[in-house]
Amino acid sequence: MLQKLREKTTSGWLAFVIVGLLIIPFAFFGVNNYFSAQVATWVAKIEVPAPWWQLGKDTREISQDEFRSRFEQYRQRMRQTLGDAYDPRQFDDITVKRQVLDALIEEQLLLIAAERNGVVVPDAVVAREIMNIPAFQVDGRFDQTQYRLLLQSQGMTISGFERQLREDLVRQLLPNQIARSAFVSDADLDAFIRLRDQRRDIDYLALPVPRDVDETVTDEQVQAWYAERTDRYRSPERVTLEYVEIDASNIAVPTTIDEQTLRDRYQEQRARFVEPEQRLASHILIQVPANADAATEQRARDRAADLARQAREGADFADLARTHSDDIGSRNDGGDLGWIEQGLLDADFERALYALEVGGVSEPVRSSDGWHVILLRDVREGEVREFAEVRDALERELLESERERAFSELGGRLLDQTYRDPTSLAPAAEALGLELKRTGPFGRDGGTGIAANPAVIEAAFSRDVLEERNTSGPIELGPNRIVVIRVAEHEPSEPLPLAQVRDRIEDEIRAERRAEAAREQAEALLARARAGEALDVLAAEVGAELRQVRDIDRVTGGLDRAIVDEAFRLPRPAEGEVSVGSVALGGDSYVLLAVSGVRDGDPTALDATFRGALKQQLARAQSAIEVQAYIDALRRQFPVSVAEERL
Repeated sequence: MLQKLREKTTSGWLAFVIVGLLIIPFAFFGVNNYFSAQVATWVAKIEVPAPWWQLGKDTREISQDEFRSRFEQYRQRMRQTLGDAYDPRQFDDITVKRQVLDALIEEQLLLIAAERNGVVVPDAVVAREIMNIPAFQVDGRFDQTQYRLLLQSQGMTISGFERQLREDLVRQLLPNQIARSAFVSDADLDAFIRLRDQRRDIDYLALPVPRDVDETVTDEQVQAWYAERTDRYRSPERVTLEYVEIDASNIAVPTTIDEQTLRDRYQEQRARFVEPEQRLASHILIQVPANADAATEQRARDRAADLARQAREGADFADLARTHSDDIGSRNDGGDLGWIEQGLLDADFERALYALEVGGVSEPVRSSDGWHVILLRDVREGEVREFAEVRDALERELLESERERAFSELGGRLLDQTYRDPTSLAPAAEALGLELKRTGPFGRDGGTGIAANPAVIEAAFSRDVLEERNTSGPIELGPNRIVVIRVAEHEPSEPLPLAQVRDRIEDEIRAERRAEAAREQAEALLARARAGEALDVLAAEVGAELRQVRDIDRVTGGLDRAIVDEAFRLPRPAEGEVSVGSVALGGDSYVLLAVSGVRDGDPTALDATFRGALKQQLARAQSAIEVQAYIDALRRQFPVSVAEERL
């Protein structure tokens, strides 16, 4: 029977039906889906509708690896910024993680918008940006060797860096153009001044705590409070560390370098001491689409040739660039590309630039972006720095590199030792002749010495070091200074006995009662004030002093900030009336206040210079609002899905 079925299914109409049924799912889902599980690794994805002439849609994903890399960069940056105030626990908060993810999403949205609007950044603009980066300069001038060596030290290639820079510039172009379009009118400025410089008259009274608060606390109340809040009454978790430290400043290295070695190094790196010729250039770009036909190509070239002719006949090149150039990165600057040296631009562009005399205008030059017209504005001649001029600098570099080499070698040996035995530091310390040191006990808020370092605290309480009891990786304490740690002792957090915290609990119960009674009193008195009762009557009733403060502004000192903020938050009162409100100052402290007078600032009191500076400041604030509105619009245009559970 099986043989008959086999024969029927390998020939004839039944075989065609079965094969057809199999083809359909394979065609839609692919063979791989039948043999491998698909595990989603994205933390966010953006749906981008395809152009009207295409079917389907494009999906841009932000992977877990991308997010983790950016999040770690953010943590390192905040660690450097906050110093001793850095708390690694705050980075476990989903709100912080979402802030980092939202920044990545916004970057992708801006790239999508730039692509759909045909935004490109020419090679010349990328080159200008690179040459203007201070880290790539020596004595204020771009240095090709410094550029290459610095990228190598960061594990980056030149092509990879330039690709990333180009992407950054593309992403920034549209927001920058939106920001430039923001403006503030004189009427807007006057309205702002009237609000900013507004002054107000207020009356206020600090409410005393009600006298009838029950201060009696029973054993049952203490026990119930303790049972509901046990996690509040715990001993701090603490660790004691063993550690070894390597500090390059304590490593013995030679103090001088022999003359021949210095001369050999100079010859090896001679290109580094040659400052190449640089040329100050401007350009006009006539962009050509990648798939342009011959007629479109010719029209673009003819247009570029006509602009070159106008420039040679005396037309202002900067005006031509502002009017006609398709390079929005340099157009507003009259096509300015800054100082350029060979090796950074398209080869044809460079050949044309270096063939010009100062003041000369090129024929149209084709690049991947389109047709360029180039103006050479100035030339800086190259020069060679002789050995005597750079000898001392070379010696310092060699001595420092020797110290770094010794530091790197010793650090590598330490890591090798700890990898062999990740559960102890003693063998590594003994093998390398390093002192095995020990901290005192400290908690998650840190201690003294290395225990005050946020990175050490974070590592000490990490799962790998605290729970698995492994040695840490190298922790950087400063330039060429590292430490490797291990938890020697661990004191877990434990509930404190009730007897030890009884007095504290009784105080907290009484404080809560006082705060609740003060809140109820403030709400009741505020309701009466809003109903028309005068503050002086209410002040007399509760035994408080009514204070009058006149002519305060938004930055008035001598008053609690919360009182000033509430005074300017309350609405302007009608003629002969007051606006009343209350302020919670924390705990059982409340203030009742009334605004009795409001006087707007005078726009005519500011001189033209100050008005101009303030107008620019407001325009910058307005530009930030408009850029964010543009990004919000992109979020609505392109649906974004987020997988918070993968963060």
